[in-house]
Amino acid sequence: MSAPLQMTAGDGPAARDSGEPAGNVTVRKLLRALWRDKLMLFPLLFLVALSVAAVGAELLAPHDPFDQNLRSRNAPPMASHASETSSFPYLLGADPLGRDLFSRLIYGARVSLAVGLASVLASGTLGILLGLMSGYHRGWLDDVVMRGVDVLMGIPGLLLALFILFLVGTGFWNLVIVFALTRWMIYARVTRGLTLSFREQPFVEGAQTIGCSDSRIIFRHILPNLASPILVLATLEIAIVILAEAGLSFLGMGIQPPAPTWGRMVAEGRDYITSAWWLITFPGLAILLTALSLNLTAAWLRMVSDPVQRWRWFMGRSESRHEGDGETALAYSEPRSSRTNMENSEPAQGRAANGDHLLEVIDLRVNFRTPDGLLNAVNGISYTLNRGQTLAILGESGSGKTVSAEAVMGILDSPPAFVTGGAALFDGIDLLQISPSRRRRLCGERIAMIFQDPLTALNPAYTVGSQIAGMFQEHRGTSKREATAKAVELMDRVRIPSARERVHDYPHQFSGGMRQRVMIAAAIALDPDLLIADEPTTALDVTVQAQIMELLAELQLETGMGLILITHDLGVVADVADNVAVMYAGKIVETGPIKDIYSSPAHPYTKGLLESAPRVDRKMDSLQQISGAPPNLRFIPSGCPFHPRCTYVIDHCSVEPPPLYEVRHDRSASCHRFEDVMHVN
Repeated sequence: MSAPLQMTAGDGPAARDSGEPAGNVTVRKLLRALWRDKLMLFPLLFLVALSVAAVGAELLAPHDPFDQNLRSRNAPPMASHASETSSFPYLLGADPLGRDLFSRLIYGARVSLAVGLASVLASGTLGILLGLMSGYHRGWLDDVVMRGVDVLMGIPGLLLALFILFLVGTGFWNLVIVFALTRWMIYARVTRGLTLSFREQPFVEGAQTIGCSDSRIIFRHILPNLASPILVLATLEIAIVILAEAGLSFLGMGIQPPAPTWGRMVAEGRDYITSAWWLITFPGLAILLTALSLNLTAAWLRMVSDPVQRWRWFMGRSESRHEGDGETALAYSEPRSSRTNMENSEPAQGRAANGDHLLEVIDLRVNFRTPDGLLNAVNGISYTLNRGQTLAILGESGSGKTVSAEAVMGILDSPPAFVTGGAALFDGIDLLQISPSRRRRLCGERIAMIFQDPLTALNPAYTVGSQIAGMFQEHRGTSKREATAKAVELMDRVRIPSARERVHDYPHQFSGGMRQRVMIAAAIALDPDLLIADEPTTALDVTVQAQIMELLAELQLETGMGLILITHDLGVVADVADNVAVMYAGKIVETGPIKDIYSSPAHPYTKGLLESAPRVDRKMDSLQQISGAPPNLRFIPSGCPFHPRCTYVIDHCSVEPPPLYEVRHDRSASCHRFEDVMHVN
């Protein structure tokens, strides 16, 4: 897998030049992100203009909103207005009492925003406090709060509000109290769920071990982590409250006349919808645009306030549109451009179609665009897999093994990852160029993948049987009963005991080894031609590892499928692989038959990997280790990327990148001194 990305809000050189911490969200960064997303300018500008108008209504309103002029009843937009106080025309027309519609809209915005903000502040404070306390302390308090939430959530909010207002009467503060009483449970439910997850985090347990009080842990350690979802929820709630206030005013249970409110204006204009359309149109548009703007703003705030997601936003979405076909991204890759890749793909396609090649990857390149710069996760790798053979891709974490497989499968997380060059020819079909619909037909039926963590790869909401059976229903149109029967057969085939009973169990009811068998059963359901296994034995004990590898080998003999094994464990693939491709810093540094490479490696990195593994066939005083650490993919060393850690390094290694030298017709190594390395062996 590629090197872990730093999830920060910084945006590379710009942030560093300005002296801003990469992980902090500043006003400058927010404005930059806003400018890049032109669509968000309109709702934010509308909300800003609305807020300014509401605050400065006395200065901006051309007329007194209560000033009646019966001679101008239902006057159309831009009608002239002559009175002792003003001669300014009716911009949006006049209502049935001759009052200026534009002025009443401005004053109505003050009422709507005031009710929305005050209600959200009251309901949010109450709900967040109760949610924090119940989620952290649990016990009887949690039971009482959640039962209250369940009861109130079961009662229609508008009906409950009407009932309370009927008892206590209408008015601004009564509305605020009603909305606080009918909306607090939304905050309580969200806050309680988040608190339950955070209270088990190591940083909370660490605060407990140093003697922090419960209140300090709640408000100092947990509450700040809830800021992003609460901010988004509060923004959405303002829109909901504004709509609810408009509805109550329309029904006559909101702010009472003569105070202007948007809902009351809509109610007054409904009787004149054919003769004076503006009476209902402009207040309705104000309600619609305000609610829509608040919803769009909430979505935008969700992105820029979440530390895990906001860095993508600060990158600029427009850049991603050109990642795959521009030379800017490729300028960081070496040694060839994407044009060369594409020119070479056609003859390669002919070879794959006519020969025995099942999969031929040619000069594949994958870049990650991050706030700190471009990462060359996969830098021009090529390999071939023949039908019925097993290819093991080895390397340390961060070498690009998993990313290269995800690129072939078309499941890269994009952005930030982009395929910037190369080809992946499966039976003559370039998987990097086909449409998503055609790729979906191939994946599962002819190409399958096993992921390294079956617990997260399997859907916890469905039984394992339904997930295996879904392969037949999706691709073959099989009935549910027949598909379930086939799922039982497959579970028997991968040696899951009591398959007929366990087919209705959920993933969490299986051990790690059994879950991996379920993943294998789903992967081989349709007898694929190619199976990619990404670390299939990670976190399994040695006995289970051997069972899984033996199972894969048996299935390969039965079906004749090609198998790619991605791993960092050399011992796992020693008995099952035909060929090996060793990856380092996004490049293949050695490839060839596994027996030859294990007995006589031609690259110092491969030699170091082999020497760092215990051997039972030779006496070893101590295990060797490769000094140093894999390079940062943003700052790959010049020349050979392995030279800072290499014991065979010479001056030439730090200057000239070594090509893949042909050691013999079926072996190659990317080392200037491969002959010396093999001679020492």
